[in-house]
Amino acid sequence: MAQRRSSRRRAVSGLFLTFVLSFVNLVGIIVTLIALGGLEPWSRWQFIGAFGVLEAASGLANVISPNIWRLPVAEVQTSKRTQIELAGSTLLIPHWAALARFAAGAVLIAVAAWHEGLAPASLALVPFILALAWLFLAISAVFARVALIRPEFDVVQANVRWGGRLRELPPVSLSAIVLQLLFSICTVPAAKLLDPTILYQPELEPSLDASLAVLVASAVAVLLLYVLWSGRVARKARVEQQREAEEHA
Repeated sequence: MAQRRSSRRRAVSGLFLTFVLSFVNLVGIIVTLIALGGLEPWSRWQFIGAFGVLEAASGLANVISPNIWRLPVAEVQTSKRTQIELAGSTLLIPHWAALARFAAGAVLIAVAAWHEGLAPASLALVPFILALAWLFLAISAVFARVALIRPEFDVVQANVRWGGRLRELPPVSLSAIVLQLLFSICTVPAAKLLDPTILYQPELEPSLDASLAVLVASAVAVLLLYVLWSGRVARKARVEQQREAEEHA
């Protein structure tokens, strides 16, 4: 019973930390943009809403994207006779803590909507966010497949001596780290290169051009996934890959 309460407290703490980190990232990005010349042409509330849209989409994608990011590590951790596949049984292992990031994004969207207004077409935000989440997943799968070509150069592991003891850190994928960094800072170039009309008309709603761009990008990503992962897609992973995924879920 005590162990169950301890696990529950850790889970709640993880959710809270993920939720708070979204707002910390927002502050950091706003400070960065101010240092680069300001938020213009975006207003403060418009930018907060745009950041919320990306956070909500990232939060949804992150429910399963860590399983994709781990594929190069699984390639190194398993034997050579096991071919790592994009398998549904490992891909769909949920990481529910990511929903805290989605919740933070939803709060930011609500705040922006309160200031900028809503219209019936604002409902288009739902498929827009879903399409963005799918695009994030597809890009992750593309990066993972490229990393699987030479996983020995992509996966790194460090040993740290602390308190007189040598501690072995878990292996990580460099491509996954780079991709997460790109996802986290993409709002900076977006704010400088894109006009607020992609999300505000002037109420909070995605423009037709923005929606079409996301859908086309998602379609291109699907085609690229088909080409790159051809022959390595399965409903159920092989035993060794499945065991490795469940141990680190």
